[in-house]
Amino acid sequence: MSKSVLVKNIFSVGIIQVVNYLFPLITIPIVTRIIGPDKFGVLNFTTAFVAYFVLLIGYGFDLTATRRIAADPDNVDKRSKVFSEVFSTQCLLMLVSIVFFVIVMLFVPQFREERLVAAFTFITCFATLMTQNWLFQAMQDLPKIAILNMISKVLFTTVIVLTIREKSDYIWIPLIISSIDLTIATASFIWAIYKYKLKLYVSKLRFCLELLWEEKIYFFSLCVISLYSNTNIIVLGMVQKPEEVGYYTAGLKLILIVKALVFLPLAQAVFPYMGKAFGESFQKGITIAQKLIPVILSLTLFIGFGILISSPLFIGFLYGEAFTPAIEVCRVLSFIPMLVALNTVLGIHLMMNLKMDKQFFRIICLSAVVGIPLNYYLVRSYGYMGPAYTLVFIEVLNFVSLYAILKSRGIEIFNGSYFKPSYFYKMLQMLQRRAMAKYNAYLIG
Repeated sequence: MSKSVLVKNIFSVGIIQVVNYLFPLITIPIVTRIIGPDKFGVLNFTTAFVAYFVLLIGYGFDLTATRRIAADPDNVDKRSKVFSEVFSTQCLLMLVSIVFFVIVMLFVPQFREERLVAAFTFITCFATLMTQNWLFQAMQDLPKIAILNMISKVLFTTVIVLTIREKSDYIWIPLIISSIDLTIATASFIWAIYKYKLKLYVSKLRFCLELLWEEKIYFFSLCVISLYSNTNIIVLGMVQKPEEVGYYTAGLKLILIVKALVFLPLAQAVFPYMGKAFGESFQKGITIAQKLIPVILSLTLFIGFGILISSPLFIGFLYGEAFTPAIEVCRVLSFIPMLVALNTVLGIHLMMNLKMDKQFFRIICLSAVVGIPLNYYLVRSYGYMGPAYTLVFIEVLNFVSLYAILKSRGIEIFNGSYFKPSYFYKMLQMLQRRAMAKYNAYLIG
């Protein structure tokens, strides 16, 4: 891949992140003030539920299918084979999703009462089926994803502003989202077939089942992570009133924005060379991690205090006075970005490089096993604050577990000497030099 293509791809990823969080800043203040916390909670509850089906239909192919094509992107026959196998398998998963969705709609009162909202939200699953972003990624054509993403967000923002006028209009929001997503996804599907000269055919059931079995590990990992994150909203919606879901998801929004806009660039700028360090020597990798911890800890602590202080301003501006209870949720979750950053260093960038992936997966499973019943108990006791307490507890549990396992292997991640101001300053200078070197290399290329 040429440097010019690399620059375009990096720029495209940045555009996608900005668009994903800029346009909602336009629509959320308008919509939430019209529909209120209760209907906002209904929308987020059904979205969290349908997210399970989206996860099933996607089956982690964004990574696994991308990897299969990226290994030999110029092989047209292989492209068609992978594309057809993945699409046929996703069609099978779509049928399974429809069956389970209908069963839930018939027997679960919360969804039966809001069947139109649930049905409109479920249309997103068809958009997931048709979306071919993984193929554009495999072909190093990320600008296409950025363009499609931009078009969908512009259309959604325009239609929402023109359509949502009163509280009862909340039912049309998921229909607008799903319809636009499906239209864009269908266009990308047709575009991909013609652009990459694909031959689409129906794979045999045996091949679809074999593909599901081959890629099961990554899919199960995604499921486990979803169990102790997404399930919090489902449990809250099943046990408490819709407005409780509205308060929790409103408070969670700022945390998600910070994780996307701050943590992703941090990961791209800081973490990549840790793998290279471990490739050179075990001790060098550990030393780099020890030097990074004070920088990451200081940055995320600063961000955490910023969230703690700015929560009333953020909630007041974005949602209005009706969402005042969400301020406390935001404050409780203030230091989640710090815990996530530390757990990523310990779990992904240390354990994975040290071939301790099984231990890491067990810790995630432990979090799911503990998190679900704990969340149910706390939701019944504390309402919308329950999922916030659960999320903090689980991330702390993850950190303690990861630290304990590394410690048992003789790996100490905290080195007091690297917390001195002189080392901290040197580390910042090194990161700055690396960033400038990469930037200059891109310019020269």
